[in-house]
Amino acid sequence: MAEQIFALIDINNCYVSCERVFNPRLNNKPVVVLSNNDGCVVSRSNEAKALNINMAVPWYEVQEQAEQAGVIAYSSNYALYADFSDRFFRTLETFFRAEDLEAYSIDECFIHLSSYRDLFDLEDYCRKLVQTIQKWLGLPCCIGIGYSKTQAKLANHFAKKKQGFQNVCDLTQLDLCSFETLLLNTNVSEIWGIGRKISKQLEAYKIENCYDLTFANEHHLTRAFSVLIGRTIRELKGQSCISLDDPEIPSKRILSSRSFASALNQIDIIKQAIIFHVNRAHQRLSKQQQLCAVIHVSLYEKIPQAPYKKSLSTVIGLEYATDDLLLLTQTALQQIDVLFKENKKYVKVAVMFSALHSKIQHINDLWHPVQLIQQRDELMKTLAQVKKRYGSDSVQVGYHSKENSWKMRQQNLSPRYTTRWSDILCIDDSHMAVTQNK
Repeated sequence: MAEQIFALIDINNCYVSCERVFNPRLNNKPVVVLSNNDGCVVSRSNEAKALNINMAVPWYEVQEQAEQAGVIAYSSNYALYADFSDRFFRTLETFFRAEDLEAYSIDECFIHLSSYRDLFDLEDYCRKLVQTIQKWLGLPCCIGIGYSKTQAKLANHFAKKKQGFQNVCDLTQLDLCSFETLLLNTNVSEIWGIGRKISKQLEAYKIENCYDLTFANEHHLTRAFSVLIGRTIRELKGQSCISLDDPEIPSKRILSSRSFASALNQIDIIKQAIIFHVNRAHQRLSKQQQLCAVIHVSLYEKIPQAPYKKSLSTVIGLEYATDDLLLLTQTALQQIDVLFKENKKYVKVAVMFSALHSKIQHINDLWHPVQLIQQRDELMKTLAQVKKRYGSDSVQVGYHSKENSWKMRQQNLSPRYTTRWSDILCIDDSHMAVTQNK
């Protein structure tokens, strides 16, 4: 049986790279993108990394020093990043069959290359893909190729760190001495699934770099840690143990939550937030073709002069599993009436769907209002069609207000260039005239 070949492609510094597409003045400058409510650093340009700004560091801890060094900070523009991600994956589908692609994150994708090895020179084909994404989307990418997903992930790391690979590292074509040299010079924490915590524990076994782990005693480490590390060792040796995940495997629960920009004590505004999160969770529920039977609603109370918040939660089981957005929204709003206290201030809400069932396999019993369920199914299909055609915000369930104080803090948000008409990039005639005169 022929060895399997995998590739991992990802967008370099994804969020920062998306910001730079429409604002080239950010090129070659230290840039960071912050998480919800401008909390932590979630994306860094290479220039920001050179200033030792760590991933996930709270922004308030480094803000003063970073700004003095010229670092430019942006709030997360999820609408823009999601649109770029969609274009990124659609571009991949012009090079590969959809069944050979496995989305790993918003900016990463595993590719099953085995069926392409006799059709193309894999390294050249992947290099053409990198160039195409740069040309069509303006996003820099790197690709790693290996005999397993762990090798592909590691090869992607080499492609980023070693300029000689020119954005594509193919371990399947690398001679053994060069491969071993790379393993010897790479810390074990860079291996997919190891990380800093486990790498510290591995030091007790004199395992410090990737080479040490690749040729370590698999059975001994499996007993000391878990079967996962044994699988990782086999993957490093080129034995594929991680099959392409089935994208249709549903979640066991669906959670949507977010902190407010400031503490709130107005129930109408909090209900607007609940409606937003129910709708957000419902989108995932519909995409996975599932029904929800239990709803959890949590309201987080601000404790005066304390760094923590108190969670108030309620759980309610529905009469029957459903994907009826109207019913789910109504039930969640009723729970806010139970939890809310007028003399308290709240800083966060959360909605979670659990006890999920496959819609295809679900059978209604005799006591279910079958006619109502069928009517609501048709309504949900119509609602989905309207949102698909006119946008996710075109129709809302519940009431709507221009009051948006419940939304997260985004003080440095860039325009939504590709998803909002008012933010479409315009060319200033006067600027063109100045440019032409120059």
